[in-house]
Amino acid sequence: MLKRTLYGAALLLALLATSCGDANQKTSTLPQIDVRTDYPEKEICLQDVADVSYIPLETTDEILLDEGTGVEALSSKGIVCVSDNKVYIFHPDGKLGSILDKKGEGPGEYRYLFYTDVDWERKEIYVHDGSQKAVLVYSLDGIYKHQFKADVNIRQHDLINDNQGHLILYRENPGGQKEGIIEPPYRPVIRLSLEDGKVDSLSHRLHYFTTMFMKVALGDGTPWTVYIPMPALTRLNNEVYVSEVASDTIYRLADGSIEPFITRTPSVREEDGKYLLYLQGITSRHYFLRLQAKKMDASSAIGNMIHVKDENTKKIMYDKARGDICIPLFKNQDYQALDCDELLFNGCDADTAYMKLDAFTLIEALEAGELGGELKTIAEGLKEDDNPVLMVVKFKE
Repeated sequence: MLKRTLYGAALLLALLATSCGDANQKTSTLPQIDVRTDYPEKEICLQDVADVSYIPLETTDEILLDEGTGVEALSSKGIVCVSDNKVYIFHPDGKLGSILDKKGEGPGEYRYLFYTDVDWERKEIYVHDGSQKAVLVYSLDGIYKHQFKADVNIRQHDLINDNQGHLILYRENPGGQKEGIIEPPYRPVIRLSLEDGKVDSLSHRLHYFTTMFMKVALGDGTPWTVYIPMPALTRLNNEVYVSEVASDTIYRLADGSIEPFITRTPSVREEDGKYLLYLQGITSRHYFLRLQAKKMDASSAIGNMIHVKDENTKKIMYDKARGDICIPLFKNQDYQALDCDELLFNGCDADTAYMKLDAFTLIEALEAGELGGELKTIAEGLKEDDNPVLMVVKFKE
């Protein structure tokens, strides 16, 4: 069931493409994804290509994460989760370290937690509060330190620590939400210094805007439109990537400049929005991408809730060493019935992905005899309302 307004965890889209200046970039040696191709499927056991482990997040009367909990960072140094306008900082083993609960109207408080990120070296948490047009800085134990003004219209989910002394933010289209050419083009990528709060716009310009609204058709022909948040920034393998909605190129930030990384063909404009390309993850050998269909079918609707059938979206894996592409069908030998289609990479250590496994789902799988290994042992000690277990996948080089 999806709400008419879809929230990030549902599809987690960061949708890509090109600015008009792309033709002048040296892209001849870049990987190019042809979104029209029917790529072959390949079944892969996760344990053959990665080390798989599990982290049960601590549960107490004071630590009950809601269903929409987001994992903002997963590292060997700790785990950051956001739930009900609170930031939970866990130790690497899943035991709670501290809770950042500063929602309010007073000094050092955020009115609404739009997005957050962490710098493990600086031992700081960054909270973007769009209502104050500010980024508030806290210590890892939840103590307010100071704040930086960010007096620009920043997309809700676009705040990334580049691990080089800056926060990278993404400015919203100043011309509004109408699809088409942006006149004049603007510089959307912003870098904020963590030393002095200085803000500068990087040289990259955006020339074209495409909608973030997906078309859904009910069985009786009733049209629906759903909004899918599409962050333009992701951090993968400790590097920041720019994945714009209206660009045919995925970019990588390198030493304060933006360089092309992956391209697509045909152009997102020529395809009439049939597919949107999204960079989901990177390992030492592979790029993981999603070809998101912009038109979906729905079998039914009740109030503001709809059943969506997204049968045309493809998830592909590009092999850097071989230059070939497949649709990976990952299986976990500890939980064969688990759909591993939604591995998440953003905010993780290098070569690492994760999935959030709800306690009640694991208990049902245990009762059905579907679990084995370490995961079975963990599930045997769970209660239905316990906090989730994180499946951590560390890909081998």
